[in-house]
This record gives sequence, structure tokens and C-alpha cells, in this order.
Amino acid sequence: MILDYRNIPYEELNSNIPAGRGMIKWMPFATMPEQYENVNQMIQSQLKKDYPKLTQDIIEHNERIVHELLGKTAIIRYWSNGREIMMECDVESISKETNMIIVRKNNTILPIYFYHIYEIQKGGNLFK
Repeated sequence: MILDYRNIPYEELNSNIPAGRGMIKWMPFATMPEQYENVNQMIQSQLKKDYPKLTQDIIEHNERIVHELLGKTAIIRYWSNGREIMMECDVESISKETNMIIVRKNNTILPIYFYHIYEIQKGGNLFK
């Protein structure tokens, strides 16, 4: 009896060999992109923080500075969607009805809620 199949002629080999599982063993990896997405979302949600509570003094101080910088460049630090954002922009207008200031950055108009701003200063030297 020959045990090594390489020594058996091809015509005598049993062609009824089970196929096995095939590519089924790789199926668990099909869910990996979804798992990476979920983990990334969890990390991003952990990075978010509540915006700081502003005192009335800070709000009044910011309002005075915004009025002084109307039509000029300002550096604004504000809270948006759980993240701190700092940008240099031009203050275009103030809307008392909606409690927003309208700024322009790179020819794009952006509204910012006034109560999300926690620091504003004269700009012009942030990225130089």
C-alpha cells in the first residue's frame, strides 16, 4: 500500500475529496470595518466635553470686545459640538435677535452663538 499520494498515478487517485470550509473561515473579518467605525465613534464621543459655564462678567466683557472689533480681525475661541475651536476671522455683524455674531473666514460666512464664545481678542498675529 502506497501512502504518499505523489507516488500514486493520477488515474488511481480518489477524486471524491471533501472541499472543506473554503473561504468561510474568513467571514468573521467581514465585520471589522463596522467595528473600527464603532470604536472610532466611541473615542470621538469620549473626547467631547461640555462647554464651560460663562459668568455674566465674561459675557459682558466679550460683548464689549465684539463691538470694538466689529469690521476688524479677531481671534475667537468658542465651543462647538463638544469641541474647542480657535480661529482668526473678521467680525462682520452682530445679531441680537438670534444671539449670534457673523464672522468671515476665507470668504466663508460663519455664524457663532454668542454664548458659546468664551474668549475673544484682537487678531492679526495668530498665524504669522
